[in-house]
Amino acid sequence: MKPSLVLALTLATFAAGAAESVVPSLEIAGSISEPGKLTIQELQALGPVTRPWKEHGKTHQVTGVPIQKILAARGFSPGPEGKNVPVTEKRAGWRKVLVAVAADGYQAAFSCAELSDEIGATKVLVVWSVDGKPLRTETGPLRLVSPSDHEPSRSVFKLERLVLVDVTQ
Repeated sequence: MKPSLVLALTLATFAAGAAESVVPSLEIAGSISEPGKLTIQELQALGPVTRPWKEHGKTHQVTGVPIQKILAARGFSPGPEGKNVPVTEKRAGWRKVLVAVAADGYQAAFSCAELSDEIGATKVLVVWSVDGKPLRTETGPLRLVSPSDHEPSRSVFKLERLVLVDVTQ
């Protein structure tokens, strides 16, 4: 085979592979009105924050978006409250559970009530940067962290999906 033909085939194969490359995204699924995917750029447009986060005795600065903003962008609502609201409908959203799923299958769960600023103190971020640098390949491109947790066991490397589960069904 001529060297120019080999080079052309190699470049064509590389170009086809590059065209098929996947843009990193986060899937939001389950019991939510607007399931779908958000790219890192779409997550960044939701209003990033930088917060201190302790992991294994070291304090880091993580940059990401609060989970409440992601859920709200996909139509999550805690639901109505009040004396005239039927018990089955009263704050139905707070009776859901959010399950964060990693590429390797690891999962962490949070009640939607604990994630609410109105009820809980749990703070959760989907982050793309630690200490001003993009996440390393082995932990990113997205990671879930909970700066309010006292240990990092609900931190999720290589976060791929957030699933809202209605536990009342």
